[in-house]
Amino acid sequence: MTDDFTFKGVYPALVTPFSKDGVNEEQYRGLIDHVIKSGATGIVPCGTTGEFTSMSFNEKVDAFRIACDAAKDRVPVMAGTGAASTREAIQLTRRAAEFGASAALVVTPYFLKPSTKEIYEHYERIANASDIPIFLYNIPQVTGVNIDWWLVDGLREIDGIIGMNDSSANLLNLTTILVRRPESFQVVIGHDEVALPAFATGCDGAILLSANIFPDRYIRMQAALASGDLKEGLIIQRSVQKTIRLMVNKGGGLAVKAALNMMGVPVGTARAPLNEGDALRYEDIDELRTCLEDLQLIKRGPVTFKMGDKTLIAESYPKINGVPEVIDDLTLLHGEALAGEGLEVAHVDLVMGLRDGPLKEALAAAGIMTEGFHASNIIKDLEPTTVFVSTVTIVDEKHNALVYEVAQKAVADAVTRTITDMIIPEELVPDLVIAANVFVHPSANNPKRVHINNFRAVRHAIRRAIERRQGVDEIIARKDSARHPFAYNP
Repeated sequence: MTDDFTFKGVYPALVTPFSKDGVNEEQYRGLIDHVIKSGATGIVPCGTTGEFTSMSFNEKVDAFRIACDAAKDRVPVMAGTGAASTREAIQLTRRAAEFGASAALVVTPYFLKPSTKEIYEHYERIANASDIPIFLYNIPQVTGVNIDWWLVDGLREIDGIIGMNDSSANLLNLTTILVRRPESFQVVIGHDEVALPAFATGCDGAILLSANIFPDRYIRMQAALASGDLKEGLIIQRSVQKTIRLMVNKGGGLAVKAALNMMGVPVGTARAPLNEGDALRYEDIDELRTCLEDLQLIKRGPVTFKMGDKTLIAESYPKINGVPEVIDDLTLLHGEALAGEGLEVAHVDLVMGLRDGPLKEALAAAGIMTEGFHASNIIKDLEPTTVFVSTVTIVDEKHNALVYEVAQKAVADAVTRTITDMIIPEELVPDLVIAANVFVHPSANNPKRVHINNFRAVRHAIRRAIERRQGVDEIIARKDSARHPFAYNP
């Protein structure tokens, strides 16, 4: 066996596109081309993000074959060959080597929670049977066992074990490993949210789920730190932190697949039991979309708005799947969105349309108390003209402030941001009216969260209204994960 593999740069933990019969080879090759063109210096098939626990032995082998062939002569392949049993991990590692993988990434045995002795012997047997070098893979939040620094001290002495990927986010344990390691033992970070401190502490590279989306940003982060520019590294980490937090904490591979699909890189969706609407909530998908737009990772193009004989074009509308080419009737549009959770949850039911359409009644009624209806008002100095309505009876002065100061400002900020995002053409603004029905829980107490959640909900609701979502096709596609806005769980 050769130990001369050197990890350099950033490897995406590839998602696995599936077909009815197994791995979707066309989409998998398309994904690999995408990440390499985006700056990836290597790839990892069948890692955690690749849903390896939902794949059969033969599907994993097929993924190794495709990945090694697609990456040949371009970047190295580190195959995810971990398994709950030592026997299967050995078999997978041998097959990966046959296809030309440069190294194997072997996760600790999961589910059974083996002892330290059993973990050591597991890796020892795999390394002794392998023709390619082994990287340990520590991700205790899903395996149930941790590779402590003192265990690494012993494991790195085994011939064939040349490195480690740490996805624990435990910087204390990671730092200790880095301080104690010999120069020949390579350590890479596997947790996206702590990439910056891990690089700064001495990690040699990274294996990240978000590198499916923007590997180049981590390459730039490494380069900045290597030149001593910590400020630039911090700017890059901050620019992607919100996006990676959504992907890491809201469905893993499911969220990454949603992002790639929105970017025009088709990869399908995750296998059961994961589905959109639960681990990755509908609001998370909408929020992920806005993050990708802010990072300029979603293609933009023209969308035509029609008002009778008048036509206006939004020249730079974010064009994800399902966005219509023409919005042919602006008389009355409806959008609904939920954001946040707990007492500060925001639920917005919004209608928008032409000033001379049905919404002229909402304008006429603004500020007039009507029995059976909550008071409404027109938000001052805001265009398009926006009517604000509380859907909950005000219970005290604090609640009143949260509704008519905090939530109302959130609505105004979201409407303004929508214009800035070029979702609504500026020329259309004078002709539109928006009416936002806003829910603020009477026991809410955190103004910051009330503002953030209502801002997000209004921003999403306007887009849903313009794009006529949910449409029939979307409803059918989501029938298995349909949820009431306040009851995600069945």
